[in-house]
Amino acid sequence: MAEEHILDQFQQENNAEEEVDNRLVQPLMEIFPEACPQFLRQICKGKRHSPDVLNSLMGEVLDVDYPKRRKTESAPYRLNASEQLELMKSILVDADPEYLQMHSDRLIDNPDDLKAFVSQAIETRNYPTLKKYLRKKQLSAQQNQYTSEFSVAKFLEVIPDPFQYFADSKRKVGELDYRSHNYAMYYLRNKFAMVQLRSIRECFIKNKEGLLATCKELENYPPSKRMASKRGKVAMPSIIQNIPLLQEIAFYDHQEEITQFLSQRKLQEEMERKQAKAAGLLQTCACCYDDEIMPNDIASCEAGCMFCKYCVRKSAEIAFGDGKLDFPCLGDCESHFTLPVLQDVINPKMFSVIASKKQVEEVKAAGIEDLETCPFCDFAAIPARDDKLFRCLNPQCMKESCRMCKEPSHVPLRCDEVEKDEDVKDRTYIENKMTEGLLRTCYKCDMKFIKEEGCNMMKCRCGALMCYVCNQPVKNYNHFNGPDGSNTNLCPLFSDIIQLHKDAVLKSAEEAKRDLGISEAKRLKIDPTADIEQHYKTDTETVVPAAPVNPFLAMNREDRLAQERALQRFEHNRRRRRRH
Repeated sequence: MAEEHILDQFQQENNAEEEVDNRLVQPLMEIFPEACPQFLRQICKGKRHSPDVLNSLMGEVLDVDYPKRRKTESAPYRLNASEQLELMKSILVDADPEYLQMHSDRLIDNPDDLKAFVSQAIETRNYPTLKKYLRKKQLSAQQNQYTSEFSVAKFLEVIPDPFQYFADSKRKVGELDYRSHNYAMYYLRNKFAMVQLRSIRECFIKNKEGLLATCKELENYPPSKRMASKRGKVAMPSIIQNIPLLQEIAFYDHQEEITQFLSQRKLQEEMERKQAKAAGLLQTCACCYDDEIMPNDIASCEAGCMFCKYCVRKSAEIAFGDGKLDFPCLGDCESHFTLPVLQDVINPKMFSVIASKKQVEEVKAAGIEDLETCPFCDFAAIPARDDKLFRCLNPQCMKESCRMCKEPSHVPLRCDEVEKDEDVKDRTYIENKMTEGLLRTCYKCDMKFIKEEGCNMMKCRCGALMCYVCNQPVKNYNHFNGPDGSNTNLCPLFSDIIQLHKDAVLKSAEEAKRDLGISEAKRLKIDPTADIEQHYKTDTETVVPAAPVNPFLAMNREDRLAQERALQRFEHNRRRRRRH
């Protein structure tokens, strides 16, 4: 009996499942994704799909506070090492990837520390940059090109005629730094192992640190002055960053290989020219009319006009120098030279610039919405609409700029708070005038000075006496009105030095502003006088001694005694004038 009951119940559930039309349930689940699926299936039981039924069920769901789908919290997704590194690169786009790799590996199991590291990096921007990383890689590749990975063919691509290039007396050679000088000396020491070090050093200095000239002279060093045995070789220092010096060393070490390579190439070219001439394959340039151009030295425009590569290269260089990116045919047709043709003609560095600029022009011409260009290079991108900064990803630039004023990033300042070149010039002029107003100048030796305390009669180290208030020469204390004196028309012997300096600085600043025409209508973005009051604010009361004190503690004994006697005479004369 129990088994029959279970079978009946199972049959009823199957019948109930059959009563639900999934053609009704599925649209309702798409329209109400938050609704509980069981609730939707329940209201669909016993109904068949039709547009009217579906609309009726939608109204039924909207009329009630339907039960919601249970939200199951999934475990937080953990990034693997490569995903974490890519995330860091997408946030710190201008950071050194090796630096990010190091910290990504270090913080792989510490998401909180990783978040703190990224936040601090964004705030301080104190990390190695991608630009320096790329420069380091490029420099490393150049170093290898002239040392461990030297190839005559690649060397001649950079310097096509090395013998003429290195023999040119007008070739600019920069002064060697310490590392380069040391590297060159180690090389010469090992290369000329039978010449005394002192002689090598003297020869190197005599030739103004020219490596090739030194090598040439040491080659002809008299045998009688050479050492009896070879000096042992020493390990070279780490490779330097002075690429021109490495080029000279590579040229000197591989001169025979280069000579042999050039000779073989010349023979090959002559043989090919004879064969081409015999076969009638020589071409004529439509620009310079040279009628013995080899087929592989011909470049054509889109219409098939043929020119020698030299003419095409010169015309492309002139057009690019004029700021043009279109390179028209040198003949009468209206076609142009394509990028593949230009790539085969001009040097790689210039071609990469041309290709990049043409790509930017094509992107701009496409009229893409929200496309912006870096103010400092031709890089174009579509930044996020709520991002106030444009982050350039050009490896040669990598600058951040304000999208509003197109100036370098000035976060957190507003655009109207950022100084332009003219603003900086005006502010600097005022600051210099304020400094001049604060300093005093000896009338005799022009020495600049400022005092911190003491009386207003100043004695310069040259012996000159002058007043600190009016800057005039004085002979004695008769120029001053002493403490409690009645001659107010004279300069005070003691004064509030803080107030004196503040007044002098503000007066100089006002005069400088008048010179620049700065007023309320034309205000400085950063006013150097804005915090003057705060700077000179002090809680100490004005120090005016009741009696003369000795302000000459730094003087020697004889000068101090002379000043004390002068003060005594000053007091004596003051008391005598009071009695009369």
